[in-house]
This record gives sequence, structure tokens and C-alpha cells, in this order.
Amino acid sequence: MHTRFKNQLAALCTRAALAALLAAGAGAASAGTIHVAIDTSTFGVADGYIDMNLSAGSGVPLATAVVDHMVGFDGSAYIDSWGLTPVPGGYAFRNDTANDLFHAVDFGGVLSFDLTFAGEPDPLASYVSHFVVSAFDDAFAPLGHYDPVSGALADFAWTPATGAQGQGSVAATLNDPAVTAVPEPAAYLLAGIGLTALALARRRRR
Repeated sequence: MHTRFKNQLAALCTRAALAALLAAGAGAASAGTIHVAIDTSTFGVADGYIDMNLSAGSGVPLATAVVDHMVGFDGSAYIDSWGLTPVPGGYAFRNDTANDLFHAVDFGGVLSFDLTFAGEPDPLASYVSHFVVSAFDDAFAPLGHYDPVSGALADFAWTPATGAQGQGSVAATLNDPAVTAVPEPAAYLLAGIGLTALALARRRRR
């Protein structure tokens, strides 16, 4: 009886550990780093601007969006920005202050960057922060397939976790097919580890 109880307890602990691992994998996939790429060859102009901003408000749960590993963005080009904090290889945006990055770029190739969200929990899940990416020509006319209201090529909506131990989530609206958004491989790795461990546990029970 004692041995049977120990085996049942061990199995229960194993299932709990696997569930926690799967939850961690799912959380990392939804709130981890996203690799964003924009194929500008369809814009039909040689140069212009990429604009990025994080929606801001007063008295809202703090959220940050970090843009780094920027490829195709010449650091010596014209840049107009406010409300941002420089970080290695990019910028940090906060939703508690007005912010914007207006970056001159050469079009015709692929621009890319990594986007990472973080923020305070919101038990009421009452506020969603939007990180918007747009493109403009030299006359400041919007380019690509964009939302007619916001002008966004892509809109990344951050919903904070409802508890201190939770993970926030990101929903991407890609208005232009030239924009792709892919979670970083680390997120898939965590989820894959969890699924593999679960499969092994089921095989052992058989």
C-alpha cells in the first residue's frame, strides 16, 4: 500500500511539473520576443520613413515595448523621436508617456527588428496597449496596405497578465502581407520541451 501511494504521488507530481512546464512554454510563446520583418519592395518608392509608437495614457498599467536588433535602419539617417529611452541596438517605449520614433530608411529591401513586451499586471484586464508600425514616403503619404484609421501596416496589441505570476499576451494585426511577425525560436523550444516531456510520460504509463 505504501509503495502504491508513493507511485501515485510521484505520478501526480510528474503531471503537475509537466503542466507547469507547458504553461511556461505557452506563456513565453505569447509574451516573448517577436521578430518583425517588412518587405518594402512593394512600396514603389526608393526611400521614406518608418514610424513606430506605443499607445499611451494616464493611470494605466505600465507596459513597455523594446525594439532592438534593427536591420536596415541606418543609425546615421534622420531620426525624430520623443518619449523613448535608448537601449543597446534600439529603443524602449512606455505607455505612460507620449512617444514616437520617426526613422528615415531606404526602401526596396527587407527591414526587420525584434519587439519585446513587458508590463505590470492588470487584474481587470481593462487596458490594452497598441504598438503601431507605419510607413510614409518623402511627402508623408502612407505606404503599403494600411488601416484607414490608424495608418498602421501592423498593430501589436499587448494585454497584460491579470496576476503577478501570469504572462501577458500579444495579438498581431498585420494589414499588409509584406509584414511578417514570428515568435523567437526560444518560445517554440520551451513549448516543444513541454510537449516532449508529456509524450514520454504517457508512453511510460502504457
